[in-house]
Amino acid sequence: MENTPKALPGAWTLVVEAWKLFTSTWNASVKTSIYFLYVGLAVFAAALLTKLHGAFAFLEGIVGLVAGVAVVWISIQLYQTMLNLEGGKRPLAPAEASKKAWTIFLPFFLVSILVGLATLGGIILFILPGIYLAIAFSFSQMILVDKGTRGTQALAASRALVRGRWWETFWRLLVGGIVFGLLIGLVVGIPTGILGGIAGPEAMQTGYGRQIDPVVNGTIMLIHYVVQAAFMPLMVGFTVKVYRALQKTR
Repeated sequence: MENTPKALPGAWTLVVEAWKLFTSTWNASVKTSIYFLYVGLAVFAAALLTKLHGAFAFLEGIVGLVAGVAVVWISIQLYQTMLNLEGGKRPLAPAEASKKAWTIFLPFFLVSILVGLATLGGIILFILPGIYLAIAFSFSQMILVDKGTRGTQALAASRALVRGRWWETFWRLLVGGIVFGLLIGLVVGIPTGILGGIAGPEAMQTGYGRQIDPVVNGTIMLIHYVVQAAFMPLMVGFTVKVYRALQKTR
C-alpha cells in the first residue's frame, strides 16, 4: 500500500513557529545577519563621498558590486545558521561558516540563476507557469546549503519536495510572505517617511535629467540594510520551517 504524505502544519502555525524561532535565537542569528549592516555602512560611505565630490562617483559602482557579492555570501551563512538553530544545533564558528560559504558561493549563485531563468521562462510563456515554477523551485538554494545538492539536481530536488503539495506550499509561503512582509514594510516605511519629510520631495524624486540626492539614496539603502540585519533571520527562519515541514511530512 502506497504511503501518502502526512498533512502539513497550518500556515498560521508555521508563522508562529517561525516567530518563536526568530525571537528565541535572535542573539545567535544576528551575529551572522549583522554583516548586512556593515554592507549598508559601506554603501552609505560611498554615497557620502560622492556627495562631497563627484570624482568619487565611481566608488558607488565598485561598492555596489562588492555589496552584491557580500549579500550572497551573507545569505549563505544565514541559511546555514538558521538551519542549525531550527534543528537545535549551535551555529558554525565564524571562520568555519565563512569558509563553507565561499566553498559553495559559485554553486549557490548558479542555482539562483537557474531558478531565475526557469521562472522567467515560465512567465514569458504565461504568467501561471512562472508562478508554478517559482514555488516548485523555491527550496533549491536551501537544499544546496543543507544537503550539498548542486545545479539542476537542486532544482529537481526542490520540485520533488513540493510535488503533490504545490497549493499547500504556495498558501503557506503566501501567508508568511504577507504577514512578515507587512511587518518589514512598516519598519522600513517609518524611517523612510521621516527621511522624506526632512529631505523634502525634490531630494527623493527621480526623473528626466534628475537623480535622487546621493546622500538620501545612501541613507535609504542603509535603512534597508539595517532592517535586513534585524529581520532577515525571520524570513529565512520561516522558509526553513516550511522546508522542514515538507521534509517531515513527505
